[in-house]
Amino acid sequence: MALLRWRVGFFVLFLVCVGMMAFALYHQFYQWLMPCLLCVYERLIVIALGLLSLLAVLWRPSTRRGVMIFSSVYALVALWGAAITVWHLLLQFGPKESGISCAASLPFPIDLNALPGWISAVIRPVGDCSVADFTLFGMSMPFWLLVAFIGFLLLLSMLARTRLVEIRRRGL
Repeated sequence: MALLRWRVGFFVLFLVCVGMMAFALYHQFYQWLMPCLLCVYERLIVIALGLLSLLAVLWRPSTRRGVMIFSSVYALVALWGAAITVWHLLLQFGPKESGISCAASLPFPIDLNALPGWISAVIRPVGDCSVADFTLFGMSMPFWLLVAFIGFLLLLSMLARTRLVEIRRRGL
């Protein structure tokens, strides 16, 4: 039951995000698997979830409203990530004539030349979204990200429910 406590649970989620980014960067810089545009967006979502998890470790809401607002923001970011991964999976495994595109020809919304070199190397989209360069147990990276985002949502619901019960019990 102690693992379901707010701070410990979100610290674990933060470590999962750090591990996911380390895994992605290892494959980019040592296996030469370059990220596509959707991969970069998925990375940014993982970074956002990691930062939100770290915020939850440092700040534990003490009211029902605070828990609901934080949980809603966290859930929206995770759902946004899940939607991007579904789009990515459709590009990789859906019919090619469906009209769904990667939009790789569109300019990236951040001026990468204005950023330090190491940051732009991490978020520079150069790969093709429709190619499954990497598989783990027969499934592509977007599939595993979708599983992770669903896992984030499930753990968020358990942590929020536990925190709400604790708040109700204390009468806050």
